[in-house]
Amino acid sequence: MLDQWLILILSGLLVVTAIGFSTHILLNKRNPYAAAWWLTLIWFVPVIGMLLYWGFGVNRVARKARKRKKPKVAPGTPNKRDVPDDLLPLLHAGEHLCPWPLAPNNAIELLRDGDETYPAMLQAIEGAQKTIGMVTYIFDEDEAGLKFEKALMDAAARGVKVRLLVDGLGAIGIGPRLHRTLPKAGGKVASFWPRGRWLKHPGINLRNHRKILVVDGTIGFTGGLNISSKHVSRSKTIGPESNDLHFRLRGPVVSHLVEAFLDDWELATGEVLKGPNWFPELPHAGTIMARGFPSGPEFEEAPLHELLLSAVRTAKKRVDLMSPYFIPDAALLALMRTASRSGVKVRLVIPKKTDHPFMAWAARAYLPELVACGVDVWEVAGDFVHAKLAVVDNHWVMFGSANLDNRSFRLNFEFNVEAWSADLARRVMSYINHYQGRSTKVTRKTLRKEPVAIRLRNQAIKLFSPLL
Repeated sequence: MLDQWLILILSGLLVVTAIGFSTHILLNKRNPYAAAWWLTLIWFVPVIGMLLYWGFGVNRVARKARKRKKPKVAPGTPNKRDVPDDLLPLLHAGEHLCPWPLAPNNAIELLRDGDETYPAMLQAIEGAQKTIGMVTYIFDEDEAGLKFEKALMDAAARGVKVRLLVDGLGAIGIGPRLHRTLPKAGGKVASFWPRGRWLKHPGINLRNHRKILVVDGTIGFTGGLNISSKHVSRSKTIGPESNDLHFRLRGPVVSHLVEAFLDDWELATGEVLKGPNWFPELPHAGTIMARGFPSGPEFEEAPLHELLLSAVRTAKKRVDLMSPYFIPDAALLALMRTASRSGVKVRLVIPKKTDHPFMAWAARAYLPELVACGVDVWEVAGDFVHAKLAVVDNHWVMFGSANLDNRSFRLNFEFNVEAWSADLARRVMSYINHYQGRSTKVTRKTLRKEPVAIRLRNQAIKLFSPLL
């Protein structure tokens, strides 16, 4: 009899707890597919589902960030001179989605792979006089990582204020040595929600995926590269294991990179950094209008996702997208299909193989409906291309750390830059065209030839899209 009462009480508690979790999901999950996925898991596998949701589904960052985050830059009136009339709706969308105004008079340079990017970044670090702020998802202790470690230590030793932030999960390969050596030289290093403290920071599914380096508040670097020898050519004839594109920025937009880094540093450490050493007067450096675009769980909306949707919706001529991972939501898929059917040339370039095979399997499951609507889909053979790029109507460009997937749109802390420049668009398009030349076009015929077992596998992985 006692056992029956115990079972009854435990069952009642389980149902009440499940109702509580379900209420939280319904009130906080804006994505209906993610909400349905979590509800199914909690009610069909209650204990496991609740533990997974507690660890991976609850966003505690937004609440903390709303208390901490106070926009320091008020939105301004954009300079519309160089914006085609057809793209004005996209410009206005950016103004509403980002707390920072478009910054005029910038210079933006493309840097390919670690071969071009790392020497430029190290040169900037070696020339630093006052401040260095750096956040990266991965910081490997390999040949490339050791070069950066030495450069940062040397800068700290000569009196430069050095702050290095690495993700506690992405930079899992970083050892305790750097956490000792850089502080000894006078700098500071911190992990964003480090491993071993996940009970203190239970949102372990929310990672800092940004890649930002700012030197003296005047030179900025951002894009797709982490700190790893995987991005460096293996020999004169063999390219990197991971191909990527990074960008060097000069001009007023660099203040947006500084702002994003300082927000991350404050969230991770509690230290507030400010003053002219971090925010100097920035002279004109070029002719490009640009804006830094932060995104992540601290925002109630998904600003990068909304901006990309606006870009595809606004396009009149063409949309060119490149991403290492492609796991779109229903809204992006629908807009890509609609744009293609409306006569806009839509091109998607993705790698055939990725460093995470299940990501490529899930991406493959989305391709048939795009190809059927006339979207040009190209799979890069051999090379793993890690660049994340978008170009609209040969004038608007977006680049940065965000992939075309739910994790980048809604779970990770990301940082992208939107830029308005026909010349920059031409240079980015040249990069995309280069890899299209090394790609195979995905057609209905090739998709129909896939074995049923492969298609079933891809569709099964697709079910987990909200978490990928």
